[in-house]
Amino acid sequence: MKRIQSIVSICFIFSTQLISIGEVVEITEPYLDRWTYPNNATPGSRGMASVFANSENWDRMGQFVLGFSTTDFIPTDIGVDNYQIDSIVITLITPGEPSFQYDSTYDLFSSYLTEDLDPGRPIELHGAGFREDYTGEDFLSRDTPAFSEGLRTVFPFSWDDDGNEIDVSGNVGLEVESKPWSIGRISGPDEGDYVNEEVEVVFDLDLDLSNNKINRHLREGLDAGSLHFVLSSLHTANHQGGFVNFFTKDSPEEEFFGGYAPRLKIEYSANENPSRKDDSFAISSMQIKGDDIILSWDQVIGMEYVVQSSGNGIDWIDVRSEKASNDKIGAFSFQTDQKRKFFRVQQKAE
Repeated sequence: MKRIQSIVSICFIFSTQLISIGEVVEITEPYLDRWTYPNNATPGSRGMASVFANSENWDRMGQFVLGFSTTDFIPTDIGVDNYQIDSIVITLITPGEPSFQYDSTYDLFSSYLTEDLDPGRPIELHGAGFREDYTGEDFLSRDTPAFSEGLRTVFPFSWDDDGNEIDVSGNVGLEVESKPWSIGRISGPDEGDYVNEEVEVVFDLDLDLSNNKINRHLREGLDAGSLHFVLSSLHTANHQGGFVNFFTKDSPEEEFFGGYAPRLKIEYSANENPSRKDDSFAISSMQIKGDDIILSWDQVIGMEYVVQSSGNGIDWIDVRSEKASNDKIGAFSFQTDQKRKFFRVQQKAE
């Protein structure tokens, strides 16, 4: 019987890996913030970016593309599985001009075709998808088209129910949910209130490990050295307003006062010295929740996993053993008062 194992101590040191735990990085401005719109004449240099939709077909016409370079702060090219992301928060500032109705809850696509039961529309954040082999760096150039043959070259993407990547710019017409990665929240106004002053709009990304697609996509971004997002909404623009404005890094307010550019805060861990063999597996995360610590690992259906503990790292006893019934995340929790114990997970295969 072959055994593959991953070991972790409660003091956050892997026996075979060097892990940086709970590092916090704040990036005060994006390297890329570009407004995209079918008739956009000044890409990449506007002081404001507006997000809005066409109420005739509910296409997300005005979108805001954001790119954050992480290479100066976070190690790259160490392999996707050697990162753990605990939180990502993106903060933008809206001038509140024109005013818009606040809604921090997701609206089903059907609410745009029939009736919206709650006032307002949410502001949504997704990952950025690219067509025609473009990258985020390409969109620093004014010559890079926002549209090609009627399709967006950079777009907000998510996954449909079958796990296929889709452009959600026209999700209402496609009759699929947009599944935003985050919805903008504002401190102060109640649901349905009109926002008519300068405030922060905060996007706290959903990094639940049960959604492996988002989590993995972001880890792939860290490994490559940059993270890209698209902001959009289905607020409807009209001559009186209706759209939502955001300051960009090129705004006079950012130039003269600072603090107006979109910013990103990330808490992460990284294994800068991966030494596992290709056929090994590893504990993918360790989180503190209250008085408990939760170990998680990627499991394979049909494999047996044994959690063991030790007081000295030499003599081990079985704590739990079970066979994986799915390909999702295996997990084990224990209390933080076990400060002198080591824990490891063994994967058994015939």
